[in-house]
Amino acid sequence: MIERAQRRRRAAALLVTALTMAACGSASAGLDAASLGLPVTGTAVALATATVSTSPDGGIYRNPDHLEVMLVGRHSVDAVAAQLGNASSSWSQLRGLGQFTLVAMRIRDDGKVTSDPQLFDLQMASDYAPPGTANGPLRHFYHPTYPLAVVADSTPGDSCSIHLDPGHSGVAILVYPPVNLPTTLVWGRLGDFVLSVPVGGALPPLAGPLHAEACSRSAGAPA
Repeated sequence: MIERAQRRRRAAALLVTALTMAACGSASAGLDAASLGLPVTGTAVALATATVSTSPDGGIYRNPDHLEVMLVGRHSVDAVAAQLGNASSSWSQLRGLGQFTLVAMRIRDDGKVTSDPQLFDLQMASDYAPPGTANGPLRHFYHPTYPLAVVADSTPGDSCSIHLDPGHSGVAILVYPPVNLPTTLVWGRLGDFVLSVPVGGALPPLAGPLHAEACSRSAGAPA
């Protein structure tokens, strides 16, 4: 009886070990700048800058966040799509148009309170939309052209936001559909700021994994 009980305990231990290893093997791989194929340099410089504001009290106090665009370019987003899973299933409609468009930025909270700047409504000019997308099944991706997802060095919040403490910075990479990228990108938030950003740039060194989140039109962006 004792020997039988010992065999059962050993079998149970082996089963737990096997399940643990299987769970680890099925976990999605983490994202980093290397897996995204993005250039990184210790001397990264801003391509364009703006000041955006958030408010913890409905507008009485406006907390300034300093935004620096660090990179604009077209890149593969296969690693992002893999991490998002079903949330990126609609992107398959865009694959025939080439690589997706990335706008990477560094945002610093220059205010007195914590900040959660929302990024879901940062758009690029619809003039860059590929031919044939003004009508038909792809129109909603381009008119207007809002981000499909955000990749950040912290876990994104609602409305593709990132959380910042006063004096601290965060990096966010917005994923847009494939576009006919010009040498200078017109990009910003309607009624808030518009930047003319040269294509190119690089990311600053990033510590730790990156986190991806799909951006939803239901967050408040007009259709």
